[in-house]
Amino acid sequence: MEQKKKIVSDSIWSIAGLVLMNVALQFAVYPFWERRVGEAALGNILYLISLMNVFAVSMGVSVNYARLKQSANGETHNKPYLLILGVASAVCIAFGIIISTLGGVEMSWTETLLFSLVVCATMWRYYADVEYKLSLNYKRYFLYYLFISVGYAVGIALFYMTGLWPLTLLMGEAFGLTFVLLFGRIFRSDASLQSGELSDALKLVMILLGSEMLSTLIFNADKILLKNVIDEIAVTEFYLASLLGKTIALLTAPLTGVIIGYLSKYKGELTAKIMNISVCIAIAMVLLATAACTIGSYILIPVLYPHQYAEVKQYFIMANLSQVIFFVGSVMTVVLLRFAKSKYQMYITAIYAVSFVAICIPFALNWGLEGFCLGLTLTCLARFLITVFLGYFSVRKNKKSV
Repeated sequence: MEQKKKIVSDSIWSIAGLVLMNVALQFAVYPFWERRVGEAALGNILYLISLMNVFAVSMGVSVNYARLKQSANGETHNKPYLLILGVASAVCIAFGIIISTLGGVEMSWTETLLFSLVVCATMWRYYADVEYKLSLNYKRYFLYYLFISVGYAVGIALFYMTGLWPLTLLMGEAFGLTFVLLFGRIFRSDASLQSGELSDALKLVMILLGSEMLSTLIFNADKILLKNVIDEIAVTEFYLASLLGKTIALLTAPLTGVIIGYLSKYKGELTAKIMNISVCIAIAMVLLATAACTIGSYILIPVLYPHQYAEVKQYFIMANLSQVIFFVGSVMTVVLLRFAKSKYQMYITAIYAVSFVAICIPFALNWGLEGFCLGLTLTCLARFLITVFLGYFSVRKNKKSV
């Protein structure tokens, strides 16, 4: 009973932290940007952030998950993961410059440099919360995201004074990393590298990175595709229509962090009972969360974006449904990551990518934003179903091997 209470408590702290950060972004930073620079410019900024996430978020999450997965087999040390992130930082800077100059959005050299730093800082920030997953200290996890939110508030003030939008994000990431640097352990020098420790960590990171990059690409491909197939206005309209659903989807990180943190301590096998319970909870979450996000959209969007409400309200149901299914599918893949072969993650994401290309692109070309919303829902559903199938397939293999 005490264990269950702690899991609930940790989940609340974890979700509260990321909700706080995303409320700061979705309901303060982005509306402020829209009022200052306009709907089209906001669409371009969201497009650039989506391109950034493909590498920065994927790399940070992959190193984070690799350390958690390795911790299930014994103690892990800081140096292998810091070395991997150190090399990846150079890639982040180059990646930021490339997408700033070739991404189709006009930026000054100052904005380009700051944006490149944001790419690098974002990767480190997504890794840094492993500090609290390893220790299962989710009150500190909440404080970590509180500091990031405070940083965004400072960043808004700097944007107001300078007009440099990347400063807003850079301040948030810097505040969070400083908190971990001052009060955490994962950035400190520890034991010398053991034989094979770096290669083992790197191998697992690369396996996870392929899956995460494909998954993050598809998660952010809505903005990338809409910008190139329709225009930047469509980017903003879909963002507004799916705002609450996207906020739910962004809860993937803290909730799956709690789940994998506890699953790494669990030594049992995946069973049919675990899968049955997981699937039932998943279906209930899809129905309840979609209803809540749709109703909430009719309430909040007229307040936050009154001029765009009439144009986007027709997309509320389908846009939010796609994001909720993506979120639920992500939770299921983390359960699968703990118990099944790591390569299953690649299978899931490959099917996801193929479904996106085969469904979303032609739907968007033929039926515009409405068609894209439907196509994305079908894509996320395909990802969820293959995850469930592989879960039950793993249960069956476990029974045969006994």
